[in-house]
Amino acid sequence: MRVALVTSRAARELVESYVRATASLQAFEVAVVDIPVHSISMLSAETIAKVIGGSRDVVERLSKSDLILVPGSVRGDVSVISKVVGRPVYKASKALALLPQVLRHVASGGSLDTVEPAENVVALEPPRVEYVEAFKVNGVSIPLRGPPLVISAEIVYWVSGDSFRRTLSRYVSEGAQVIVVGSSFESSPESLADKVSAVVELGYPALAEAPSLDHARKALDSGASGLIVSSESVDSILGLLPSDGVLVVGDRSVERLSESVKKAREVGVWKIIVDPVVGIPLVDFSQTVERYRSASKLGLPTLFSSANVTEEVEADSHSLHALLSALAVELGASLYHVVEDSYMTLHSVSEAREALRLAVEAYTRRESMKGYHSRLLIVKQANRPEGSTLGPGERVGYVEPRWDRRGYVRVEVDHVRGVIVVAYIGYDGSRVVVEGTHGPSVARALVRKVGLDAEHAAYLGYEVSKAEIALKLGKTYIQDEDLLVTPWG
Repeated sequence: MRVALVTSRAARELVESYVRATASLQAFEVAVVDIPVHSISMLSAETIAKVIGGSRDVVERLSKSDLILVPGSVRGDVSVISKVVGRPVYKASKALALLPQVLRHVASGGSLDTVEPAENVVALEPPRVEYVEAFKVNGVSIPLRGPPLVISAEIVYWVSGDSFRRTLSRYVSEGAQVIVVGSSFESSPESLADKVSAVVELGYPALAEAPSLDHARKALDSGASGLIVSSESVDSILGLLPSDGVLVVGDRSVERLSESVKKAREVGVWKIIVDPVVGIPLVDFSQTVERYRSASKLGLPTLFSSANVTEEVEADSHSLHALLSALAVELGASLYHVVEDSYMTLHSVSEAREALRLAVEAYTRRESMKGYHSRLLIVKQANRPEGSTLGPGERVGYVEPRWDRRGYVRVEVDHVRGVIVVAYIGYDGSRVVVEGTHGPSVARALVRKVGLDAEHAAYLGYEVSKAEIALKLGKTYIQDEDLLVTPWG
């Protein structure tokens, strides 16, 4: 059966490479026919018919096929394309990776639809993520090439004591699979050893940064599964690593990485992960792709660290992780590394977990992330909000408040204890204070205890709602000031 896949000029290479690499498609005579548009999925069937009809060459190529398929995401009835090319045209699946199942369905006598995508008319199994394991790190499988990607999370060197243990517990609960214990010349080898022991006691793989030979020795003696070093330090620590120890070596030079790998293998170290370094935006970020593609030729797992971007760009980290995870997946990285080096990257581990979920699922299905349910849409949303069903009403401007002659309300957010604190302070010196995490309940409690009038209660509700959002987002709350400030506001 001769099958033609209609796609855009931009996606032709992707579709052709997928067809060549997919053994189950070799039973069909598949031709990829591109049309001069940027993205076919955004077009309507009528527009595609006009574009095809305007090219004699495309019509001729399509007319040689027994069956023509267009992406399932195309809008409208694709039978209008059939009238142009004189061959049956149907909608395939939205996801390219489901195409083999669609063609097997057709080959066995099944039918497709001209309006609904194949997913809506055929029972299709979601594609599986298959990978080759390079090795294990304390039971955690490291892919030779992702996806999937293992999340490694680093606890920076200045975090210690109870704070270290709280951070470790949070990292694990938010999705970290490998814990990296940060270190530097400013921190002692003994401190590094204590932190490694705390990770090992929880049963999680611990990799340790080793700025010196003493740091490396203490970390390994405490149970670290491996060491993270620069290529300049490889010679000094190779004698310490056991044969099953993990070496993570980083360098912007793929040539130096290759030399380090050769040295490690000469002494019997085979569990090697290379870090070609994600560049710093406006410094060498654009060189990242070239470095990782060159490093992939070494045939080893690669580590993709988000830190140089999330810590150097003044933007919300969850959006940065969404883009970086897509890049990491596309480059075939094995580990996605997260460092919460500052407060503005707090909860980056959970953000990375969600970003990788989206990226891996979409990549496995060979489609974009558009339309996926995403918890990274925190402030914005996919669909335009609807108008009111109550209005129009009387338009009001600023309304001067009626002041409470008995006292006033104070609202604060205690981020240390994780509560909203509300107080009614009387002009006679009296105070009534309540706190909690559920904004409406905190407001109701104070209203009932004090007997606030309607206007004062309305004001309290407004401020408490802002406080609750600030508590959830980890933002500073200041009473009577805007909580969210936008570039367009």
